[in-house]
Order: sequence, then structure tokens, then C-alpha cells
Amino acid sequence: MTNQLKRRCLMRLKTFILVIIIVFALLYSVWCSAYNQDIEEQDDVLVIDVKGIINPIMSDYIIKSIDSAQQNDMDVVLLEIDTPGGLSESMRDIITKIMNAPLPIVGFVYPEGARAASAGALIMLSCDVNAMVPISNIGAAHPVSIGKDMDKTMEKKIMNDMIAYIETIAKKRGRNVEVSKKMITESISLSAEQAYKDSIIDYLANNRDELFTKIDSTEITKDKHSFIFHTKKPQYYFKKMNFVQKFLFHIANPNIAYILLILGIYGIIMEFRTPGIGFAGVFGGIALLLAFLALSHLPINTAALLLIIGGAILILLESMVPSSGILGVGGVVAILLGSLMLIQSNEPAFRISISVIIGVVVFTAGFFFLLATLVFKVQRKKVTTGREGLIGEIGYALTDLIPEGRVKIRGEDWGAISYDKQSIKAGEKINVIKFDRFKLIVKKCEN
Repeated sequence: MTNQLKRRCLMRLKTFILVIIIVFALLYSVWCSAYNQDIEEQDDVLVIDVKGIINPIMSDYIIKSIDSAQQNDMDVVLLEIDTPGGLSESMRDIITKIMNAPLPIVGFVYPEGARAASAGALIMLSCDVNAMVPISNIGAAHPVSIGKDMDKTMEKKIMNDMIAYIETIAKKRGRNVEVSKKMITESISLSAEQAYKDSIIDYLANNRDELFTKIDSTEITKDKHSFIFHTKKPQYYFKKMNFVQKFLFHIANPNIAYILLILGIYGIIMEFRTPGIGFAGVFGGIALLLAFLALSHLPINTAALLLIIGGAILILLESMVPSSGILGVGGVVAILLGSLMLIQSNEPAFRISISVIIGVVVFTAGFFFLLATLVFKVQRKKVTTGREGLIGEIGYALTDLIPEGRVKIRGEDWGAISYDKQSIKAGEKINVIKFDRFKLIVKKCEN
């Protein structure tokens, strides 16, 4: 009996241990499954920096970044926006991409002090979800077009087109249509809190983590497809501009493009003044190429550009054909007027700084003054070559001059005639006072 009892107890113990192992295995399996599911459900977010002017380079960067997010199976794209505005054409390209992207696009005015002005406001409105940090603003949505002078009728047409455009976007995204339209018609600008109250934005958040915590588990519909955000602990990936994009973006700054243009012009002028393929010509050529590349992305006034080039030509002519400063002064005035009218836009982001223009014009005036001074000195400088260069030179008589004979000047033998028929003996010092045909007119030095 004792052995049988022991066997039963042992069997029960084994069964109990086996049950414990099975239970722990099941619990571990459930925990692992939940953990993995939690990891898998966290969205991958591609962060794109939209910092600076909205121009073709920025547009290209954003569009390619969204394409990259799609190709790399990202779940969400986050646009961190801080822009003073930009070009209508570039803005429309970006909005078209956002509206047709196969994944959710979140717009976020960030960091504190940032803004989504002008074109940036419309881009924010077009995003599937948008948000702002508390200390930021949005509005004044009046984008510009490249290089177009508009009369009142055309301006009204473009205004109506922009009103219809922003109304369509606001309705599509379920935002406040009337306030959105006022951004165009009245150029209103809203604080983050006011924009949230007026249903222009969806969320207020201090940083991207707080934003995605608020968005987590919400559902949106895009092109009849539903998306649920799993962004409590998202995995961030960052897409920066590459070197070429950064370089082009920076030189497309109106001030930098303008300075490159002026430096290029000066380089070419210096090359003309010192012929040959030299440093000035190479530098000027490269600067001009970069300037024209940058200006092609800006709303420039072609007539103003021609005025600047014409002013440079006048300064060049002044250095080659002295005109008592008339050409040079005309050149400086032409460059000043052309500089003031070069960028035809009321957008602050596209204006050339007045201080930069003043600096360039003062430098140009100084350059012209230096050039004029050098030319004046050259004009007054005594000729030192040919027969004219012999006037005033001291030599001596090789033969008696009664009144004609031979003289030695600068080691050269010249035929000479004594002034006023004076008799000059061989070996006496003479002074050249002028020349007559092929003979020098000389007189005896008194000392």
C-alpha cells in the first residue's frame, strides 16, 4: 500500500508540474504575441523639414520625399512647417502631391515661433491632419507667381481662382471655409489657439511626440480608404535635403542670387579690363551662371535685369572710352533702379534687402570712382614712348647745330634743328621742346 501511495503522489506531482509548465508557456506565448503586435502596430513616420521659402527646389524636395516614404512602406508623413510663404506654382505642386498621396500626410507648424504664412497656410489646410505649437501663427495666404506683371482684371481673376482653390481644399478636409477664404481676401493671420478655435487646425501640441499621442487610434478616410493611426510610440525617420538640393535652395535666396549677379558682372568687367582667361573671368562666369540659375526660380522683372546689365555695360564703357564720368554715373543709376525693381513681388520672403542694395550701389559707386581716378591719372601721365615721349628729355649734341645737326637722346641718334636758329656746339647739353616731321626741335640747356 505504501508503494502504491507513493506512486500516486509522484504521478500527481508530475501532472501538477506539467500543468504549471503548460500554463506558463501559454502565458508567455500570449505576452510575446501582444508585445510583437504592439511593436508591429506602431507606425513608421517620415519627418520632412519644410523650413524656408516655398520655391521649386522646396517643392521638388517634398514631392520626392513623399515618394520615398511610399517606396519604403512608411505609414505616415510628417511635414514640420516654418515658412514665410512662396510661389503659387510650387505651392500647387506640393498640394497636389499631398492630396493624391496614398498615405496620410500630417502638417505641423513647429517649433515655437514658427509660422505657416501665405503658401504655407494652404499647404497646412491641405494636409489630412494638421496641428500647431501654441506659440505660432498661420494665414496671410496670398502666394505669388513667377515674373508676371498683372493689371487689375488679371489680378482679380487670380484672386478669384485662389479663393475657389482654398474653398475647395477647406471643404475637402472639413475645415472652416469662411475663415480660410479670409486668409486670401483679407490676408488675416491667426494665432495657434485662434486657428484651433476656428477649426482651421485639428490639434495643438508642444512637440511631435505629444501630437502623435493625441492622434493615436484616430481614424481618417482618404480616397475611400480608411487609415487608423498607431502613433503612441512611433518610429521616426528623417528625410533631409541632399547637398545639391541644399545648395540650390540657399542660392535661390533673393539676396544671395542678387549678390552673385553683381559679383559676376564685376568679374566680367575686370576680365575685359585685363584681357586673358584669368581668375576674374572664371569667377565672374561661374557667379553669373549660378545667379541666372537662382533667378530662374524667383519672380524677377526681366526689364530690371536688363537695366542692371545695361548699367554694368555703361561702367565698362566708361573704363574703356572716358566720358568725363557721364557713362559711369549713368551706369550706377541704372544698377540702382534695376536693383530696386528686380524682384516683382510684395511677398517679404522675395524682397531683396534694402541694406544689401545700398551696399552694392555704394560699392559700385566706389568702384566707378576708383576707375575714373585711374583713367584720369593715365590721361595726365606724360607720354614716355615714341617721339612724343622725347619732349622734355635731356641729351647732348653729336655735331654742331648751325642750325641743323645730330643729337643723342636716350642713347638714340636723332636729326635735330636748334630752336630760333641758335648755334649749338657738339657736346653741349640740349633739351627737346618739340618735333617737326622727322626732326627734333631742341635748344641749349642754360645750366
